[in-house]
Amino acid sequence: MATQVDLILIGRHVVPVVPEGVVLENHAIVVEKGIIKAILPAADAAALYTATETVDLKDHILIPGLVNAHTHSSMTLLRGLADDKPLCDWLIEDIWPAEGKFVNDEFVRDGTLHSAAEMLRSGTTCANEMYFFPDAAASTFEQIGMRALVGQIVMEFPCAYGSGPADYFEKARAMFIKYKDSRLVKMSMAPHAPYTVSDASFAKVVDLAKEFNARIHLHLHETEAECVDSQNKHASMSCHLSDQHCRPVQNMQRLGVLTDQLIAAHMTQLTDDEVDAVVAAGTHVAHCPTSNLKLASGLCRVTDLLARGANVAIGTDGAASNNTLNMFSEMKLAAILAKAESKQSTSVPAATALRMATLNGAKAVGMDHLIGSLEVGKFADIVAVSTDSIEMLPMYSAISHLVYVTGREKYVVRVTLVSDVWVAGKRLLNARKLTTIDEAEVKSHCKKWHDAIRDHHAEMEAKKAAQE
Repeated sequence: MATQVDLILIGRHVVPVVPEGVVLENHAIVVEKGIIKAILPAADAAALYTATETVDLKDHILIPGLVNAHTHSSMTLLRGLADDKPLCDWLIEDIWPAEGKFVNDEFVRDGTLHSAAEMLRSGTTCANEMYFFPDAAASTFEQIGMRALVGQIVMEFPCAYGSGPADYFEKARAMFIKYKDSRLVKMSMAPHAPYTVSDASFAKVVDLAKEFNARIHLHLHETEAECVDSQNKHASMSCHLSDQHCRPVQNMQRLGVLTDQLIAAHMTQLTDDEVDAVVAAGTHVAHCPTSNLKLASGLCRVTDLLARGANVAIGTDGAASNNTLNMFSEMKLAAILAKAESKQSTSVPAATALRMATLNGAKAVGMDHLIGSLEVGKFADIVAVSTDSIEMLPMYSAISHLVYVTGREKYVVRVTLVSDVWVAGKRLLNARKLTTIDEAEVKSHCKKWHDAIRDHHAEMEAKKAAQE
């Protein structure tokens, strides 16, 4: 007698990620109560199971949901506000003034809804989030059914979210307690960067992270100026707030931040000794190739890090600096950039790039026992990628196409290749239509914020021009 289950997905190609490089042909994924119960040939599944819902995805590749290892979701509302500037100028002249004027609870809710829609439409099912008003972001992710690790921001200065470090830590404690039993959302500590967080605050971050067994999410070694100015204690925005004459990674070691609980975003400036330190500590690296290139921040030594055993995941950064949240694009760029940086065409092959965007990301956020690969016992976070298009034919290798074809440069093409998305067995994208997000509402919110931000930015630019 056949066993009754909730859902059976039948895929022409199934890429489980574990084992790496394997493609299962004409297989079914059996799902019960949001968990993968079995992966087996489709004919065997038909004989052994009866499902409440069966979805036959012929001409599709089924993969684990992608994990965006570093992003600022609400910054979709600042997409394209300012481009072609160095990081410091971009922050000081454009981003921070806009955030100071507009960022509040409503901004974060609307921005998170917008970014979640964009991420789901391009196959991302879990995001490692760092921004203000984390409760607004966390509750929005829960509401729509998307998975996230949401960071509790810490800085030395006040903002609309809090009055300073003491306030940020108090709010962080409350958020850890509030979301401790959430099935979708977990909390992390998110000290912004060495140049905005003091040694004393880093020490408290470490203590709170230990108390709640939480990840620490940090911008680290993003630019050359951050490293050089910190080592020489130059009075600049990029210089770390420590009194130590050393590079930030060395200071993070000294303070106990550089551990296997740290997710270090960017890491474009690493010496051989620092690569060894990262590997020895078990620190996770969130590689953001598009953002790093666009801001001319530098190149992450991905080939060396992977060769020495580091866990390197992939992130988009925020849409204000990327300017999209498409992980397929990041996979392709990460693979190609590693080949150029290392002068080795074998560096970061397609299967490795896919693993970086799935299982490595899941490991970075501390969820690799739950998500990141299609394995029995893990949550059914699954993405269906259509292969029935001019752009995807012919297809000799499903994994190659996922990385090098799905990540092509035409944005509309990239998005439409993802047809369906499930998180814990719940269908959040059905035939390219979002099921828990009102697209008209998202567009309406975007227009409202766009008009206000555009007018404010134009006014700021006019004042600056008048002073020159």
